[in-house]
Amino acid sequence: MKAIMGYEQPLVPPPTDYQGEFFKDVANALVGVGIIVQSETTPGLLSLDKDYNNISKFLNRILGMPVDLQNRLFKYFTDTLTAIINQARKNGRFDLGILDLGAAGENVTRVKLVRFIRKHATGKAPAELHTVRVERGMIWQEAIEKYADLIGEHEGFYLSHQVRNNKRTAILAVELESQPQNQLQASKKKEGGGKPSKKDIMFQIYRPNTGLQVRHESLAEIEKKYKKVTMSEAEKHWTEQYDASVNTCSHAYWNGNCRNVSMGSECEVGLRQRLYNVLAGSVLSVWARVEQILAMRNANNKMQVIRMKTTEGEKIVGTLIPKSCHELLLQDLKSDADRVEEVNF
Repeated sequence: MKAIMGYEQPLVPPPTDYQGEFFKDVANALVGVGIIVQSETTPGLLSLDKDYNNISKFLNRILGMPVDLQNRLFKYFTDTLTAIINQARKNGRFDLGILDLGAAGENVTRVKLVRFIRKHATGKAPAELHTVRVERGMIWQEAIEKYADLIGEHEGFYLSHQVRNNKRTAILAVELESQPQNQLQASKKKEGGGKPSKKDIMFQIYRPNTGLQVRHESLAEIEKKYKKVTMSEAEKHWTEQYDASVNTCSHAYWNGNCRNVSMGSECEVGLRQRLYNVLAGSVLSVWARVEQILAMRNANNKMQVIRMKTTEGEKIVGTLIPKSCHELLLQDLKSDADRVEEVNF
């Protein structure tokens, strides 16, 4: 909306096949449906309605616009939303609000379950503290199977230019599906009508120790840090890091040592196997206590909702409990539970 009003530069260019001035025509139509209104402080000056960013109101109001312009505006809206999401993914800031384990190829297996049977106003209900192991790496066989399906010129294995501790980073780059047509046409214009800019060609990145990465990278970023190599050249570096990452953190792997480990602490950075503690079941009845324990251990800890599906098909939705809080919460919930059941898998 701010781009239509001229307050900001548009993230997505207007439709190239539109006959007329797209932003001006849309603005005039939005005046008619009450999204753009007369300024209360400056008569004669148009401004956005105070609820312009209410999605339900926006979608309802545009139904009053001419059908063709309505469809054009909705397409422009979805293209802009896609551009914002892609930008957030590129910067590593895209957050669904829920940590989803098992959706990106990770193997989730249950290790332990502690069930606390607790009384409440209408009877009894269990709160469950799950400990699960997540395997998030990618074995070499899986990597070459994915590589076999790639057809893009720039897709495939890459090795880092930088050498650390006599080792190189190996990655597998897979090009994302086509971006919205408006963005593609704009990027071609930047290149004089030829191929799209390397900054606009985005890739999913797979690593041997952590599998599929949340952050997408452009071809320009990849070529700055890596060189494209054959499958045989990548194999040694891939399998070496995969094998080491079962119990060696990234600090120790790349630098030869880890400050946290040398001080007697655990370090899980870059490990392909990680343990997670999840409180599920009747969580609301103990919500205040969980918040209090998190605040005691670390004021920066926030309640993170987590959703997972185990390799056995078990679905678990709950709240992630940091390792530093696990033992304290365990003892607290045991202290006043009617019954405690423990299951090891």
